[in-house]
Amino acid sequence: MALPDYELRRIARHLALPGFGLEQQERLHNAHVLVIGAGGLGCPLMQSLASAGVGTITIIDDDTVDITNIHRQILFGADDVGKLKVEVAAQRLEELQPGITVNALAQRLNTDNAVELVGSVDLVLDGSDSFSTKYLVADAAEITGTPLIWATVLRFHGDLALFHSGPDFRGVGLRDLFPDQPDANSVPDCATAGVLGATTATMGALMATHAIGYLSGIGATKPGKMLSYDAFPPTTRTFKVAADPERSLTTELLSTYGAEESQACALTTRSAELLGQARRGECTAVDIREPHEVMLADLPAEITTQKLPLSSINSDDEVADFFSQLGDSQVLVYCAAGLRSKNFVERYQAVAQRTGVVLESLPGGVNGL
Repeated sequence: MALPDYELRRIARHLALPGFGLEQQERLHNAHVLVIGAGGLGCPLMQSLASAGVGTITIIDDDTVDITNIHRQILFGADDVGKLKVEVAAQRLEELQPGITVNALAQRLNTDNAVELVGSVDLVLDGSDSFSTKYLVADAAEITGTPLIWATVLRFHGDLALFHSGPDFRGVGLRDLFPDQPDANSVPDCATAGVLGATTATMGALMATHAIGYLSGIGATKPGKMLSYDAFPPTTRTFKVAADPERSLTTELLSTYGAEESQACALTTRSAELLGQARRGECTAVDIREPHEVMLADLPAEITTQKLPLSSINSDDEVADFFSQLGDSQVLVYCAAGLRSKNFVERYQAVAQRTGVVLESLPGGVNGL
């Protein structure tokens, strides 16, 4: 498809690049990419792709904009809070590149739609933030033979790779590097561990650079390498990723990737019972999260809570003094997802019992409400 004059003027600086001519720009214009997640990676990634002239972008994300998103999700502003991310993102991309086609899907990627969506595009870019989605995307990409640009980011660190493997060829896939999906709680999320907004912008831009190189054919962007980035001190490293000859290709999706359990946020019977006790004043709720986490979410307002950030604990005696001052024999310990509170109970149960206190962890934490 020939590019219209207004598009040629808009991307004129591309045409001055060595090895980048009209043919390469037309490849971008004719490309269709799928972006998983309009978040910290997806926003800078899509901004760069639209600006570069990629003709069709499909975005899938069912979330709305929150004020805590804005420090890293650069397509959104304070006035967008409460709006669907995909709708706001589509508007911003159309402002960057008039004539772009943006398919905004306000839904969640799942085992019912993943293969069809991933298999319908030239390239899929995974900006999701959960193991369940990342392995679902990677398996769908290998089933359909769709190239996948994969990235993760946490705190000041990010990783990036291009994977491509499929039914007709044995390339390199995510499961060659990480064969098994980790437990959802094995690594802290951004809300717990923090993330530098500029780091997500850097990794999103690197994803876009990989995509532009792959789609246009410049730069010899090929599967089989992982780029690792650290912001402080500024460092990049590249690792070779080889296909595992012992691994069989993925030919069908798993029945579940754990997303239902991690995303449904349904209270267990025991959680409901514990929260009921806290509402009635039958136990004291103790929050062991850090202060910045409390700003994001907490237990319902009618439940009075005591704060004991883990970072403030220096000794068992301090914990014993804290419990002795509560004036309650039953204590409900909670955190974001339930892992830290579970470990806290195991670590300090004996200390608490010496002061006449019995500890119990809130399953699922605040995220489970």
